[in-house]
Amino acid sequence: MRKIIFPFMILFFLGTPGLVQANEWSGNVNGVAGIKMLKESDWGHFDDQTAVGVMADFKRASWPISMSANLLYSRDSSSDYHDNEIGDTYYYTYYAEEAGTAELNLGVKKIWAPADRFNFYVGGGLAVIYGEMEITRANNLSSGTYWDRDTEDDTGLGGWGAVGCYVTFASHLNIGVDLRYSSAEIDLYDKDIDAGGVHVGLLVGYAW
Repeated sequence: MRKIIFPFMILFFLGTPGLVQANEWSGNVNGVAGIKMLKESDWGHFDDQTAVGVMADFKRASWPISMSANLLYSRDSSSDYHDNEIGDTYYYTYYAEEAGTAELNLGVKKIWAPADRFNFYVGGGLAVIYGEMEITRANNLSSGTYWDRDTEDDTGLGGWGAVGCYVTFASHLNIGVDLRYSSAEIDLYDKDIDAGGVHVGLLVGYAW
């Protein structure tokens, strides 16, 4: 799934500034960093993940709303390592878990500018969400060395909604806050879980 999402988004975000340089177009490209909060019953101790992303929107002067596309990525991991030496023999065990999601959000956004430099927005649309869990185990407790990695992943379709506000300095620099919710069902380890969640992040970007 990531092999499909990331090339598409790279082309979109590289092409958007060239598309909107004409005076009849306006838009924003913002980076966002924060946290994604997933359901604990689905993701266990990986329910709070560090999240980063890129958000873009653009519109013609005659359009009442903007087109919106967002790429969001979240990840968390944990590991445990034990070793000891008995006689002349060295023993170790290693265990690691990692979980993450990648989201492609496509839809529309309505932006209001009630005062100079201040902007508020709401948006929503279709969400394509990829989720993954990976477990790695290694040890030499028995004869030889054991190593194993198990990975499960899936992709689901769902929806997203967002609200936010930002201030535009010097006509081009955006600084603000983004709050959004997404949801899409995926199947990991024979269980249906929600790969979306509540996203809270700070945004910094460019407006034209």
